[in-house]
Amino acid sequence: MVGRRTFFFDGLGVSDGIAIGPAYVVESQGAPSEGYQLSDDEVEQEIERFKKAVQMAKDEIRAIGRQVAEKIDHQQAAIFDAHLMMLDDPVIIEPTIDRIRDEKSNAESIFWAVTKGLGEQLRTLDEYFSERNHDLYDVARRVIKFLTQLTDASTHVMPREGCIIVAHDLGPTETAQLSREHVLGFCTNEGGPTSHTAIMAKALALPAVVGLEYVTHYIRSGDMIIMDGTEGKLILNPSLHQIEFYRRKADDYRSLRLSLVELRDEPAVTTDGTRVNLYANIEFPEELDAVIENGAEGIGLFRTEFLYLSDGGPAGESDHLREYQEVLTRMGDKPVVLRTMDVGGDKIAANDYSVPELNPFMGLRAIRLCLKNQDIFRSQLRAMLLAGAGRDIQIMLPMISSIDEVRASRQILDELMTQLGKNGHDLPTNVRLGAMIEIPSAALQAHVLAKEVDFFSIGTNDLVQYTLAVDRVNKSVAHLYRPAHPAVLGLLKYVTDSARNAGIPVSVCGEMAADPRYAILLAGLGIRSLSMGPSSIGVVKRAIRTIAIAEAKSLAQEVLTLSSTEEVEAHLHRRLEKLFAKPVSPVAAPEVRAPGNSA
Repeated sequence: MVGRRTFFFDGLGVSDGIAIGPAYVVESQGAPSEGYQLSDDEVEQEIERFKKAVQMAKDEIRAIGRQVAEKIDHQQAAIFDAHLMMLDDPVIIEPTIDRIRDEKSNAESIFWAVTKGLGEQLRTLDEYFSERNHDLYDVARRVIKFLTQLTDASTHVMPREGCIIVAHDLGPTETAQLSREHVLGFCTNEGGPTSHTAIMAKALALPAVVGLEYVTHYIRSGDMIIMDGTEGKLILNPSLHQIEFYRRKADDYRSLRLSLVELRDEPAVTTDGTRVNLYANIEFPEELDAVIENGAEGIGLFRTEFLYLSDGGPAGESDHLREYQEVLTRMGDKPVVLRTMDVGGDKIAANDYSVPELNPFMGLRAIRLCLKNQDIFRSQLRAMLLAGAGRDIQIMLPMISSIDEVRASRQILDELMTQLGKNGHDLPTNVRLGAMIEIPSAALQAHVLAKEVDFFSIGTNDLVQYTLAVDRVNKSVAHLYRPAHPAVLGLLKYVTDSARNAGIPVSVCGEMAADPRYAILLAGLGIRSLSMGPSSIGVVKRAIRTIAIAEAKSLAQEVLTLSSTEEVEAHLHRRLEKLFAKPVSPVAAPEVRAPGNSA
């Protein structure tokens, strides 16, 4: 019981916007009730009941996909193709049927146990797979709904007036079905920034905050709440003063979005004429529509991991070639940076590469895996070279930790170009090889690496994690993930200076680039190319166009003299709050934080 006291919660803002209204708490319908035993005669009937539920779930998912394609676009609807693949995956279906037959237990309890076991395995992998865990549970809940006649969040009867959904978790299919007429936004205990639920919330323009841990323990249906999807904050039982403040902030946000549309075709130029190039990060070719619609000047990071994560095993060379050609062709003469795969052998379906590891984050992954298994590396590079025939291409190597890895990669690249040329293939007019700087050893050796590569791209997500030894998706330590840490800023400065001294370009493709405050700081440090999710380009462009480069440089010089993260963040706040004409955090009212909240 929290009474009428005001409580503040900090989570992860995954979809911008402000929502103010009554909460509507959706009870979790995850695990079914306890299992029950079947007689011998009932086993095959139970298997048929399970198959029928799977088919009904697939039919419903297809219908949701069609609705999303009609109301939003085909890019977002593609999320549900992955859900359908899960329900065709023998790793999920066959063990369930086998266990129903062997254990003579009911389908919902067995299916939940199978998916829960797979989910626990996904949680031990990296952030990408941890986020896919939510898709797995979303699919499982949908099948169990048909087995048990439970309801999901999207089919709850909502109040007539607008409400904010509060739930333990929401899957992308449930999010896609939320009524924009009745739902102002949603917040959940679980979830992460790269989940399909977050992607769907952005597509629906539905403010959302996830990762609030135990927020469902404190909020009841009907409680007044404010949710800030931009800052990742939630206020329970706000004061009238706070409600008024956030209403003004919501008005400002709507005005901002309208102004960003007008900037789409304008360059990101500071008030004193310095150009900062803004590129997009993508994971799938289907995202190209969003890249173009948001006015990106090119692709600063094309992640190719999806080609290795198919249930049927890694894609063949022809599949790679087709995907790269599509991206290069659609982007025309705009630059595209193709990053070689950044996954570990434990994630590639082909067992030849599987290596049990206690700590896969620091194990055989990315460039290490490629150099150890050169057949997959050569196949990918060959496809990139063929796709880039007749044009300039940029190939980037992830997780570089030493100069030896760069030299070995370039030797393989040169060999492939020679072989392809001898075989009569058309080749790119120019191939630029770059290094992703995301490990402290690479950052500290930037002056050496800069002489061996044609460009740098700083992956700040991993650079911050490895520098501070913090797993940002580990709730116990995620609050220690602080891009403004002086050690991180020092490395950014050193890498930028090393690139400039060597005469090579340097960009940032981590999440710091997508935050307007950090984008200005990065520009002040000398970085002239930023790559981010397509939806962030507008707000970063607006920030760049609001400041003089001299002012950004002054800001960077000031924060580099500070000795603590708190000092850096406070200084950024003071200098940039006026610039953006809005506070970074709520005003007034004494804060009473929820017990156990990690923020």
